[in-house]
Amino acid sequence: LYDKGEIYKGGYEGPYCVGCEEYKLPGDLIDGEGEFDGQKLCPIHKKPVELLKEENYFFKLSEYGPKLLEFYAANPGFIQPESARNEVVNFVEQGLQDLSISRSTFDWGVPVPWDDKHVIYVWVDALLNYATAVGYGANQEKFDGTFPANVHLIGKDILRFHSVIWPAMLMAQGLPLPGKVVANGWLMVGGEKMSKSNLTG
Repeated sequence: LYDKGEIYKGGYEGPYCVGCEEYKLPGDLIDGEGEFDGQKLCPIHKKPVELLKEENYFFKLSEYGPKLLEFYAANPGFIQPESARNEVVNFVEQGLQDLSISRSTFDWGVPVPWDDKHVIYVWVDALLNYATAVGYGANQEKFDGTFPANVHLIGKDILRFHSVIWPAMLMAQGLPLPGKVVANGWLMVGGEKMSKSNLTG
């Protein structure tokens, strides 16, 4: 993607949730109460976000909004259930921002191949594993016989990664998209989502 000009270097400042390992949009945050009064919280972890500013590499996600909407319209069963599809379509219709794909404020992680002062942002690395784990770039025969997945069964909190970012990355690389993305509910413990970051998984 970098060689194709789909990735560029720029600066970014925004609220970041350590538990989610992602930047949040200001409109996604909730107001804190009690010990967090006056602070903005991650709606999932109910903990304050950090305001981070750094130099990053960006994927030109903003250019893929119209292509994604066209794909969703031509493939109405791509995102399921319908409530998840509606959420994604509404999100993309509001306009996409370019996606930060690297971090330069720490050095743990997979180094960016063309710039060792940056590491790949965790979600981009994770999504790429869907292709590299089945031979992309190493075993074309295995890759062609395996990829793409018929179904991505995911938790509803990672819906945008799998139905917006991942399809856009595949489109940019000229690769086929999964058959469908099915967003599942959460496993709940004591009324809260089960997760390792909440120490309930």
